[in-house]
Amino acid sequence: MIWSALALSASLFWIDIGSKQALVCELPSLQACLHRLPLSARHQLPDKPSGFNQLLGQRGAMVMAVEDRAIAGVIVLSPKNIPGSLSVNLSGSILSFPLEKTELMTLWHEAGHLEAIVLTDNGLIDELTPYSHEWLADCYLAWRAVKETGSLALIWQQYHRRNLAMMQSVTAISHWTVPVLSQLLGRYSAQQLSQFDTFNALMSEFLPLITVPDSDTLAEFSSLVHRTFSTEVSQALPDYMFWRKAELGRYLKPTLAELLGEKTAGDWLKERKMLTGDEGFHANSGH
Repeated sequence: MIWSALALSASLFWIDIGSKQALVCELPSLQACLHRLPLSARHQLPDKPSGFNQLLGQRGAMVMAVEDRAIAGVIVLSPKNIPGSLSVNLSGSILSFPLEKTELMTLWHEAGHLEAIVLTDNGLIDELTPYSHEWLADCYLAWRAVKETGSLALIWQQYHRRNLAMMQSVTAISHWTVPVLSQLLGRYSAQQLSQFDTFNALMSEFLPLITVPDSDTLAEFSSLVHRTFSTEVSQALPDYMFWRKAELGRYLKPTLAELLGEKTAGDWLKERKMLTGDEGFHANSGH
């Protein structure tokens, strides 16, 4: 099933998740939306809308899986909390990055969490950690975006969004899926991705080929990002985490080039000893 932007004009609708379906509800009409669920699924969720509000907080969306033969779960969208742009403080300048199709992108990511569970049911993933949930959800977003648009542009937007979020705050390391998205973008063109009829088919090929950073590696990246971007850091340590600098520079370069232009981004990385002879892939590839 291919979803269109027109589908989001309704406050509730169903989407396919593997052989099951998920109910999509917008927060303002949540109570009426939940009445569409069979009791077997509804009883697994909070009793009152206030319970959903507490779990959702200020986020733009959340997903709740259920155990049911026909229902995969519920996706709750809060459109007013889905940002239309991001900003980052880069060397004393505030730079803004606009976001397109934000509700669809949010929906695809949340659906990806349910699709990740399908991968475990199909034996493609042994165990889902919080971090694997995030990068699998973004891989689903990437596949779905190409199926919808025929372009890599929205995948690059998600790539930049993940980088920018971590530049803003290293707490976003839990959702920093760039190390996996970079491998997806480096391996597949838009045409190649669109040829996979199902997400399961893509991941059957892609999963054995990729390297996923472990928790220690992510912690090192987090520390280096904090040292690089935090305005609270005053002491200069040019060789701090030197063994991660080139790799981080390769991940950041497409995003910095999008914000600053290729030359300024290269100069910025060179000043911080994050530039190597291997420039990696470029942000305009596949657009």
